[in-house]
Amino acid sequence: MKKILFITAFLPSNSAAAEKNTKIMLEDLSSDNIVDLVYFRYSSDEYYKSPNKNVKVLEFFKISLISKLFNVATHPFLYPIFSVRFNWLNLFKLKRHVRTGKYDIIICDHSQTFLYAKYLNPTIPKILLSHDVIAQRIQRTSSIAIQKFCIHSERYCLSQPNSYVFSFSQKDCDLIKNIYGIKAFLCLDYIDPKIISAHPNFIGDYFVFIGKWSRADNLDGVIWFIEKVCPLLKKNIDIKIIGKNFPNKLLSPLNSVSIEYLGFVDDPYPIIANSKALLAPLFTGAGIKVKVIEALACGTPVIGTDIAFEGIPNDFSNGMILANDAKTFANKLVSFNMGLDERIKMKKRFIKNYKSITIPEFLKNKV
Repeated sequence: MKKILFITAFLPSNSAAAEKNTKIMLEDLSSDNIVDLVYFRYSSDEYYKSPNKNVKVLEFFKISLISKLFNVATHPFLYPIFSVRFNWLNLFKLKRHVRTGKYDIIICDHSQTFLYAKYLNPTIPKILLSHDVIAQRIQRTSSIAIQKFCIHSERYCLSQPNSYVFSFSQKDCDLIKNIYGIKAFLCLDYIDPKIISAHPNFIGDYFVFIGKWSRADNLDGVIWFIEKVCPLLKKNIDIKIIGKNFPNKLLSPLNSVSIEYLGFVDDPYPIIANSKALLAPLFTGAGIKVKVIEALACGTPVIGTDIAFEGIPNDFSNGMILANDAKTFANKLVSFNMGLDERIKMKKRFIKNYKSITIPEFLKNKV
């Protein structure tokens, strides 16, 4: 049994894919280890509830727009995403905990927390969990100068002695190796037990969007769908939208598309499992798209762009319906059909084969 200091940039919860993966990882870690948790929260967030006595909330740090602007100003030589959670007072508190905590390892979850690891006891091994390669995200939206600035910053944060880098797709592991010359270990996202028990019982006459709608990557895709794809549809289509904070102005009636907004759903997987397909028109962002992973694990095909399917092995391509332009997307929407038996087989095969080493397994064998 090891003692772990776990620092994560967000509240571990079911509110979004990455946060949920962190929540499940903490539960997994705590089965054989003692975990002291430090997380960041907005004033509107709930508080983390420990799943058992092995997870102790050591600190939570409040974040706001003002605090983020102040934090970024402390490290002007770094691209803001790498310093937005960094605060000298927080570091002082963490150093105090490290001095007295007798930790075997420190885990930093999300790129926003990596800077803390640079300042904490170098004799303690660190694990850096890179949910996506920020340089690739910035490459898709920014100038060459900004891209170089981001690469410099990400290299600075990832290049740490006595540390291990993990990422959540082989594509991102390869990117980290190719860009920074740093070996990254593959640690696939956890599959929620609710997904495993969600079996397609029928094929409903509707499609699904799901996401954290405060993220522009997700919302821009829906706006593109409404503006570019919907006018091309001659057949009536029903859409269900799942997730918090979807803008009401986008829910106006459309000629051939009926939209039902469900908001946050604690267990959305039966809805996804029984839908015709999940829709994922993504054009920016980076990293593996957990919504796509979860849909395939439900036995549900996905209609999406190249970016939606990044990092997912081609072994599961029968459920990944590529559509990079509006006309193709509209055609796939009305013509694609996967039978119930094929979906059930896809679900079983995906869950059986989508596996990698976990952080608890790595701790047992390597650290």
